[in-house]
Amino acid sequence: MNEKESIIDYLKEIAQHDCPDSFHQLYDHYYTRLFRQALYYLNNNPDYAQEVVADVFVALWQSRKVLQRITEPDSYLFIALKHAAARYIEKNYKDKLVLVTEKLPETDYRCSDSTDFNMMDVELQTKYETALKNLPPRCAEVFRLVREERKKYSEVAELLGISVKTVDNQMNKAVKLLYEQLKENLFSIFF
Repeated sequence: MNEKESIIDYLKEIAQHDCPDSFHQLYDHYYTRLFRQALYYLNNNPDYAQEVVADVFVALWQSRKVLQRITEPDSYLFIALKHAAARYIEKNYKDKLVLVTEKLPETDYRCSDSTDFNMMDVELQTKYETALKNLPPRCAEVFRLVREERKKYSEVAELLGISVKTVDNQMNKAVKLLYEQLKENLFSIFF
């Protein structure tokens, strides 16, 4: 019996008999591979990746009665992982925006002679800059200081003569507005 047939047998055992041993075998077989892929989707954040992989296995157990219909377990699980990662990102969009802004290039590579850069990165950078320009001035200023210059909220508050709470409010506003303008691009960054 080959590996795929063994996995399909595990799925049938889980579906027909709620077999925890078969589920454990399935988990052991796929966990590391799914975790590595989740790391890729979630910018190498192991906490996020672990949570998403756990979500996949919980969903798998909850829908165990239909598992015997699966003929391509690898495809099924990796597609489930991709969807789980997308749901996680959507649900936690503030963290996602942090991931997006961290993924943007540090230097202005559009002036570079290198032809290696990805056109999607250039497009995303342009959309990000446009979205920043559309923020209210104070909001954009606070966002740039915190996110791009990596200043602490207290430093920004002191620099601008505002309270830390105002900095927090401006950051929340900026994240929400940027998310709304960039959300159609967020999925394509990681998938």
